[in-house]
Amino acid sequence: MSKKTILAVAIIVTAIMQTTSAQTQEMSKDTSVSANPLHKVISAYLVLKNALAKDDGEAASKSSKALYKAIDKVPMDKLTAAQHTVWIKYMDKLSYDSEHIKETAETEHQREHFTSLSKNIYAVVKEFNTNSAELYYQFCPMANDGKGAYWLSESEKISNPYMGKKMPSCGSIKETIKANN
Repeated sequence: MSKKTILAVAIIVTAIMQTTSAQTQEMSKDTSVSANPLHKVISAYLVLKNALAKDDGEAASKSSKALYKAIDKVPMDKLTAAQHTVWIKYMDKLSYDSEHIKETAETEHQREHFTSLSKNIYAVVKEFNTNSAELYYQFCPMANDGKGAYWLSESEKISNPYMGKKMPSCGSIKETIKANN
């Protein structure tokens, strides 16, 4: 074989390998979305929860904008029939609360909507059963004017989004939602 032929074969093989690598990466992205279509929703929710725990209304508003977008972009075509039914039931409720949170930097108003947002996101997470990491369903009896309120957390350590800096560790874990890999 001539040097030109060897060079041409090397270029063709390299091009095929790059194309195959790009296709594999794209397929793995699709697999992660189909494995956990709520990934972006849960991630944005957790950022929001952490902003509220720090009494940061501006950051909560910003993260709620990301949550609102993530809710809108859940890949409906990647959902099973059962997941689709659950998502349709909760999607508008989640959008409603995230929209109200994003429209203000006033933490007390944000926390009012975070109560129902958390209740609904918990229901969706439980029904989908696709979380890729453990989540902790936590409860503070002092929140919500003494009625108590729940939230999801990525950490066992209590970081209370309802009481913020006043009582950051008020609460307890009520349930551990195991990762479903």
